[in-house]
Amino acid sequence: MFSIGDIVMYTTYGICEISDIIEMSLGGKKNQYYVLHPLRETKTELTLPVDNPMTKIRLHPLLSEGDINDLIHQIPFLDVYWIERDNDRKVQFGDIVKSGDRKETLRLIKCIKYHAHDIKDKGRKLHATDETAMKDAEKLILDEFSYVLGIERDKMSIIINTELEK
Repeated sequence: MFSIGDIVMYTTYGICEISDIIEMSLGGKKNQYYVLHPLRETKTELTLPVDNPMTKIRLHPLLSEGDINDLIHQIPFLDVYWIERDNDRKVQFGDIVKSGDRKETLRLIKCIKYHAHDIKDKGRKLHATDETAMKDAEKLILDEFSYVLGIERDKMSIIINTELEK
């Protein structure tokens, strides 16, 4: 269980601070809820049930500097793949982003960027759903990595893109 004041990664909104843990009754049953405030969306407040399985899947502690640096150095060695069927790809990419698995999220970004490069040579563009998946994945990765490493988001993007190009 997280504590008040913890900074966490919530895969839907990015980095959040747990500002409170409250108790509420729904249907006559009392439950505890995290009150989260996304750091990039200061006016947003989220209330998540502590014991909900989806909360446990989507709410993660931030990675350490060492873990992030290890992941950044692994980027050139991540295998790329492409799922040809649009609907299958949309579902799988969405599941990866929601999972909070940073290595798989980096792999997703790499796959989409490689695919974008391949189809650009043929005069085509990415599907809107692929573009959205990449933006969502990049947001989560860049927010967390730049926050933990104390590097501006734009500089972090350059670092990751440099590793992707290797």
